[in-house]
Amino acid sequence: MRIIVRTRPGPVSCLFVLWAAALSASGLRAQETTLLRPSSVFDGEALHPGWVVLVRGNRIAAAGPPPDVDVPRGTVEIDLAGTTLLPGLIEGHSHILLHPYNETAWTDQVLNESL
Repeated sequence: MRIIVRTRPGPVSCLFVLWAAALSASGLRAQETTLLRPSSVFDGEALHPGWVVLVRGNRIAAAGPPPDVDVPRGTVEIDLAGTTLLPGLIEGHSHILLHPYNETAWTDQVLNESL
């Protein structure tokens, strides 16, 4: 089975919600295998154009160039052309209330400013 998902191209798209919606819409069971085909995969260090992500049940089983990923027979393929996939957990928090460091030192803000 091949599912084609049309999305707006962008530098980085949040695909976890899109992926979950596609899985729900297709009626997939947790034990099935899904191959996600985005335009690129960001692994937390580098952007990899053309990579795919293989998911077994609800866990990432493999990610890499298509020849390096062993895809079992009966795998559902989801084409995510024009998108970038960020598989797994990525630490990406922000301190939105801190001033820029060239304005006030981090230690002054965190240690010396009142709550």
